[in-house]
Amino acid sequence: MSLDWIPSAAELNRIRFVRSGDFVVKPGWVYGPVCLDSYQIVFFPVGSDTRYVSPGKSFVLSKPCVIITPPGETYSYEFDKAHPVRHLFVTFYLDRIAEERSDEAERPEESVCLHSVEETFVPQLVKQILFLSSKKLYLWPERCKLLLLSALAELEGLKGMPSAKLAPIFDTKHSLPVLKALDYIDRHLTEPIAVARLAQEAGWSHEHFTRKFVQYTGMSPQKAILMRRLDRACQLLVTEERNISEIAYSVGFQSVHYFYRTFMSVKGMTASQYRQRFSAPHLKHLSPVNELETSYPLNHYYYYH
Repeated sequence: MSLDWIPSAAELNRIRFVRSGDFVVKPGWVYGPVCLDSYQIVFFPVGSDTRYVSPGKSFVLSKPCVIITPPGETYSYEFDKAHPVRHLFVTFYLDRIAEERSDEAERPEESVCLHSVEETFVPQLVKQILFLSSKKLYLWPERCKLLLLSALAELEGLKGMPSAKLAPIFDTKHSLPVLKALDYIDRHLTEPIAVARLAQEAGWSHEHFTRKFVQYTGMSPQKAILMRRLDRACQLLVTEERNISEIAYSVGFQSVHYFYRTFMSVKGMTASQYRQRFSAPHLKHLSPVNELETSYPLNHYYYYH
């Protein structure tokens, strides 16, 4: 696939997102064969025995990598048979003017696999697209498009640059303070979480942290903790067969009755009704996530209109 065509900021209206997500799938699952009419960027943060297969091409994703597939290519992912595999993806259209389409018609695009991506901004850019798509913050569609432009530029530069010349800048310890606090919540859902501890994690005073947190997320830290616990519970309800009481305790609720009452208030249905409505065969390949370490829910599609 050629990444030579990268639209300018003035051409943002040519970018149309389809869907995105950050998923952990069960060992041995096979996706495909599929043939999309859109582009897709897939980031694998950890190497595995997952295999990418397309006509005339097959290789194992043994290192962290990004795969970019163009419209019209038939391909499959044969996921590692021994371990769950996490992957982040963004699917989108790039609308081009007629002259560009006619020039490209003579040389069909092919998929590209790029390594050394953890030494670039690409993983953070993809994660930020997912974060904005989840929270729908101010001007989020335009910001997502600009982030995608930056990711395409990074990938274009990566094609011709040896890994040794890239500065290792992928470091979650230098994430934005609020994102660090959200990651801390996800990693410690089963424990009591104090706002003072979150402020310490962000490196701010309690008052300054609370003010910035509300400004950035639109909710208080206490509500964010509650919502993250409910999000985790929703994930477990459709991927595990444990009883609801066990799930409630596993995500940090100290009272099952409080969990039932809160779930009904926020979701508009009981936990049992949620499990019955959203448990489906097409979700059975997903693997429960023990540590989210993200600022948005995993195993969840984000659709665009």
